[in-house]
Amino acid sequence: MQQDREDFYLQKYLPLLNTIFKSNFSDIQSYDSLYEILKLIQSKYDSDDKYTGITIYIYESCNNQISHNYKTFSSINASSKELCIARETISVYLNTYVPYQKFFFFTNEVECFDLAGKLISDNMQGLSLNHNIAKKIWMYFIESKDTVVKTELESKSTAAKLLDVQHLVITNHLNKWIKGGINGHYVFNHELSDLELKNLIEFLSLRKTRNRTVWAYNAMTLELISDPFNSIKKAAEYFNVDYRSVVKHLDTGLATKKGNYLVLFFNDELTDLKRKELINNLKLVKNETTEVWVYKKLEDKLILVDSSETGFSSKHLAAKELKLSTKTISKFLNTHKEYKGFYFYSIKV
Repeated sequence: MQQDREDFYLQKYLPLLNTIFKSNFSDIQSYDSLYEILKLIQSKYDSDDKYTGITIYIYESCNNQISHNYKTFSSINASSKELCIARETISVYLNTYVPYQKFFFFTNEVECFDLAGKLISDNMQGLSLNHNIAKKIWMYFIESKDTVVKTELESKSTAAKLLDVQHLVITNHLNKWIKGGINGHYVFNHELSDLELKNLIEFLSLRKTRNRTVWAYNAMTLELISDPFNSIKKAAEYFNVDYRSVVKHLDTGLATKKGNYLVLFFNDELTDLKRKELINNLKLVKNETTEVWVYKKLEDKLILVDSSETGFSSKHLAAKELKLSTKTISKFLNTHKEYKGFYFYSIKV
């Protein structure tokens, strides 16, 4: 008899959240979800229509303690509209002494705050309620590498409403670089650092260009080195370089040394106007070590200078050997123009 009384009063006034405790171990019943725990400890209330016939008393939570001030609403439905909290959520947390966001929900006015504080402490023991707190979302839209639109939002729900998608879509894309994002938007639960943002922009740039057709031209003659490549990867494999190296020089109009070629990479076939512009104004990529091949003309044929049978590994060495300035070599490099009987090229011709 004493044991039965103990079980009754424990469940009525100090319910345990993870089990219905009974002295007989075979009678222990486990509850796995927060919903089941809340329903276990929830005080009973009677109503024919729970959404219209119940007066709701709402108290604010401050450091998991209950304030003495409260608001009343004529129904769960009315409180739901005022607080923008789902009716079922309010119904589940009602009379549990467990806060949702920053509110406690009751069907009666609190009479003893000391007892209420004790029940709050007991009922919240072992519960993780962080999921009830709205977490900020940072949304990025990459218009170009120089134009990034960053939006800070209060919650996933706000982001979902703004992008006109379901809440689950935001969750599935959070902190992920999924191709296309959510209509071009990428969502994170933290603000990206400069390095993270740079990596995201580079990733999106590669995504956009990876499957594009690549036209590779010999910078000296502006003739196609090969048939157009149907992807960045194919072009990179042909020249035995990393595909980032191709992307970096795509559509720049700057010639770069790849393998035994001085190459110009484009996304489209060159027009006659663009050919004329490039042939008269060939520019090399900066900060690349440039080999120099020096020729003299004999009977309208270019003949390698004896001292450069294998070419010079840099402009500096060529200038030192020929007693010229590197500025002069740069000026006449790949121009087909003669300087003091010398012709300068960055590849073997």
